[in-house]
Amino acid sequence: MWHARDVRNLTSLEWWILFPLSLLIVGSIAAIAHGIIRRFLGAHTERSVIHAGPLMPTLGALFAFLSAFVIATEWTAQSTSEATVASIASASSQLAWASTAPGVDTIAIQASLMVDLEETATTGWERLQNGDETSLLDSDASRDLQRAVRASAYSPAVSPVASAELLSALDDVSEARRDLVNEAGGTLPTLLFGVLALSGLALTVNSVILVLQNPGRSSVVVLSIVVIVALDLALLLVLAAPFRGTLETSPAPLTAVRTEIASGFFTR
Repeated sequence: MWHARDVRNLTSLEWWILFPLSLLIVGSIAAIAHGIIRRFLGAHTERSVIHAGPLMPTLGALFAFLSAFVIATEWTAQSTSEATVASIASASSQLAWASTAPGVDTIAIQASLMVDLEETATTGWERLQNGDETSLLDSDASRDLQRAVRASAYSPAVSPVASAELLSALDDVSEARRDLVNEAGGTLPTLLFGVLALSGLALTVNSVILVLQNPGRSSVVVLSIVVIVALDLALLLVLAAPFRGTLETSPAPLTAVRTEIASGFFTR
């Protein structure tokens, strides 16, 4: 029985491993099914072929619907994770500008923000990839940033408007970071992937039965279905991990903000 960790391990593989592996598995199942079904049916082959024909459109439509739905969902999740990283970068930029208000300890806040962005983009990213999401919310750099911002926000020397701007930007950073953690913790539901895989294998096996009487050129039908099912499943696994594998979400926006702070871009 598969568990979520099994799917997580698969999504960590690169596309050039997933695609051949998927082709090998689906192709092997088709070949094994051909031998078993041919021996099992025997004299009933012709009747089975007649029954298999009407099932092809139904099974094909089912597999197409499921794969389109799941791939669209995972693609949305991929896009959402990239948007969340951009939100953290934007909120960090706002916080850096808010730290330049009169009376605010600009140096302390920007220094803490630089450390927080650096840790998030390096060590924090590695933790997200390894499935350790919660540590990103409770890091030393994050706590130091909270202290630095709140120390200035509650200072009598800072105006209420500047204080509110500081706290609002800090809250935006924290909220976007929590969204990132939640997205990194999500994974492709094992049951959903299993249903899609079973529908694809059912389509493959049914095509094997359909060409039993004409194993020559008709075998191209089986081959094409094997390729489609294998590539479809592999593509789904590629899209299912925004922080692992081939389409890994980049922390580049965070690094860019840190570079801007270090260059003195955010100054009064």
